[in-house]
Amino acid sequence: MKIEQDIISEKFTELRSLLIRYAKQEIRDPLTALTKWLSLGLLGMLFLAVGASFGAIGLLRLLQNEFSLFDDSLSFLPYVLVFTSLLIVITVSLKALRRHNEIR
Repeated sequence: MKIEQDIISEKFTELRSLLIRYAKQEIRDPLTALTKWLSLGLLGMLFLAVGASFGAIGLLRLLQNEFSLFDDSLSFLPYVLVFTSLLIVITVSLKALRRHNEIR
């Protein structure tokens, strides 16, 4: 009777350790990989946003300081041009992303 109880206890211990290893393999490992890729993606997005902001501010300053055409009544035009250029960059980026996803 004692041996049979030890065998059952051993089987339950084995089952418990098997379930724990399975949970680690199927839940924890993919989540850590997902966290890694998500953090790298967010960091890249942050760098692209900061770079685009600096580029847009630089373009705006260039248009405002170097071209006398935008003085007085056309002072709003540099803002429109910078906004339009940002929209063009976003559109081209989204088209390239969609094309890349279609290839896959």
